[in-house]
Amino acid sequence: MLTRYTIMVFGQEDALYWQAHWLILSLLAHAEPPYDIAIATDHPDYFHWFGDAVRVHGMSEQDVNQWIGPEGHFFRALIKTVEFGLELQPAADAVFYLDSDMALNRSLAPVIAGIKAGAIYMDRFEYNLYDSGRKGNKGAKKLWAQVGDREWSGITIDRKTPMWNTGITGLSVAHLPRVKKSLAVCDAILATGVLHRLTEQIAMSAAMTANNQEIREVNPDGQEPYFTHYWANKRGWREAITGHLATIHHRGLSVPQAVQFFLENPIDRPAKVNRTRKWHRFLGVQPVR
Repeated sequence: MLTRYTIMVFGQEDALYWQAHWLILSLLAHAEPPYDIAIATDHPDYFHWFGDAVRVHGMSEQDVNQWIGPEGHFFRALIKTVEFGLELQPAADAVFYLDSDMALNRSLAPVIAGIKAGAIYMDRFEYNLYDSGRKGNKGAKKLWAQVGDREWSGITIDRKTPMWNTGITGLSVAHLPRVKKSLAVCDAILATGVLHRLTEQIAMSAAMTANNQEIREVNPDGQEPYFTHYWANKRGWREAITGHLATIHHRGLSVPQAVQFFLENPIDRPAKVNRTRKWHRFLGVQPVR
C-alpha cells in the first residue's frame, strides 16, 4: 500500500525551504514503507541533496501562476498540490498534503488504515464559520459575511459548515472528485473578489464534508500528536532548524546520516507560543517559549 507525502514550496523566502528540509527528514525518519515524497517547487535545485529520496517536481513561473489562479491567491495552490499528489503516477493508496511548517513524530499506520477505510483526515477541526464570527472572531465574521448562506459551485456554505485546518490533509484517490469540487468552490468565491486568507480552507472544508463525508482529526486534543505543526511558533522552530541544518551540512553528512542526526537531536520547542503584545514589548515581557 503506497503512501505519498506531498509538499509545495514556492518563492524567495529561504526559511520556507529550511522548513521543508526538516519536514522531509522527519518523514524519512518515521514514515513506514512503501512511500514516496513528492515536492512541487520553483527551486528544484534546493532539493538535489536528497537525491532519490525525494521526487522533485520543478515548476516554471507559468506553472506557479496557473496553480495560484488568475486572482493570484497563493493558498489556491494548496488545493492544486493535493490534486497533484492524487494524480501523480504510480497512484498511491493514501496521499497526504503537508504544510512545510511541521514535522512527523511517529508512524501514521492507524491514520493510513483509516484512509483505506474511506475516511478523510485533516489537521484539526477549528470552528463553525458562522458561530465563530458571532463569538468575536473578526476574520471569521468578515468571511461569513462574504460567503455565508450562499451556494458556490453547487456547494452551500451554511450555518453548520465547519472550518477545518487543511495544513495536513490525508485522503485517497477515491476522494479526487471532492478535491476538484473544492477547487471549483474556491474559484467561484475568488471570482467575486473574496481574497481572504482562509478562502481555500473554507472551500475545502465545505466540499470535503458535503453529503456527510467522514472527516477525522489527525491531531486530536489529548493524544500524542502525529505531527508537530508549529505555525504558531515559527520563529522558535526556524531558529532551531537552521542551526541543525547548518551542522548537518557543515559536517558533510549524507542523507541517511542526517536522518540519524534528526533522531538524535529532537527540537524541544513548543508548537505554539503566546503572541507578544505591544505592552509586553514596552515592559520587556517575553512570551513563554
